[in-house]
Amino acid sequence: MEEVLKFEEVSRLVGGITESFSKNILGRESTGQGVRVNRDGENITINIHLIMYYGVNIPQVAYDIQNNVKNAVESFTGLTVNEVNIGVEGIDKRKE
Repeated sequence: MEEVLKFEEVSRLVGGITESFSKNILGRESTGQGVRVNRDGENITINIHLIMYYGVNIPQVAYDIQNNVKNAVESFTGLTVNEVNIGVEGIDKRKE
């Protein structure tokens, strides 16, 4: 999801526990690694799992990502995004 990866504080998207379970137990890959979208009629919930870089203001970056993703999805689809949940699964050292 390019709305998330354009943030320089984000290292990469990662699969959450359900993707890990699917891959390790059921033997199948998830197509949307790090992003899970649930739709209930006209309402959407988005869960994003990512790795951020060390030293960033995690609450502020998560808030910025939530707003950017919500605005992008709503303007593209015309649907209502109820929630954008950010799960920070780890921290990476910046590449020198």
